[in-house]
Amino acid sequence: METISFTYNWNNKLTNKAFTTIRLHNPNKYTKLLRYKIECNGKFMGVAKMVEISTFKLESLNDYISYLDTGYNTSETKELLQRMYKNKAVNWDIQKLDFCLLVYEKQDKIQNTNLLKF
Repeated sequence: METISFTYNWNNKLTNKAFTTIRLHNPNKYTKLLRYKIECNGKFMGVAKMVEISTFKLESLNDYISYLDTGYNTSETKELLQRMYKNKAVNWDIQKLDFCLLVYEKQDKIQNTNLLKF
């Protein structure tokens, strides 16, 4: 099972049942209906299924996607993406991006055996 790693929980999205992520287009890694381990700073967050993927170029990024994914406007999100991928040789005029929608699998509630007894 592939892992999708985050270094920061943008817009506090990883605590929701469903969340998005903007990634460099990679059809070999990001595939609809596949399951992924989700990690943030090495901490396991859960297993999520890829429900939908929309591919676009940076010039098509808008406030709708930007605010949902990062909590920032389009201009700030573009700058953020360019900083995140600064170590890769990315030509932003032609680079495709994937806007991924993931949904956590339902997990059984962990029973707390350390509850205080009265």
